Amino acid sequence: IHAATAFTSPSVVVIDSPTGITEVPLGVDRTLEVEGHLGDVTVVVRDRAVRVSASSCPDHVCVRSGSISLAGDAIACIPNGVSVRIGGERTDGLDAVAR
Repeated sequence: IHAATAFTSPSVVVIDSPTGITEVPLGVDRTLEVEGHLGDVTVVVRDRAVRVSASSCPDHVCVRSGSISLAGDAIACIPNGVSVRIGGERTDGLDAVAR
């Protein structure tokens, strides 16, 4: 199963951080500063895609991950304890899929 076919159309960005969970519409362009364990993480929502543009983490793997745009896609900044994912409901009746 390909993740893109198992979800409805993406509509929301879910940001989980040490300070809580934030949900924002995927269709509204904006830039958010999210507080992580080591400092700020900058999340950019633009053109129905989301990316981490800057982070206070040492390796910047989250920044190099690029943009995501499909329901179920995710970016994680492990040192900061911040994750960003695109939400959508599963349409295949499964709770999760492991690869």
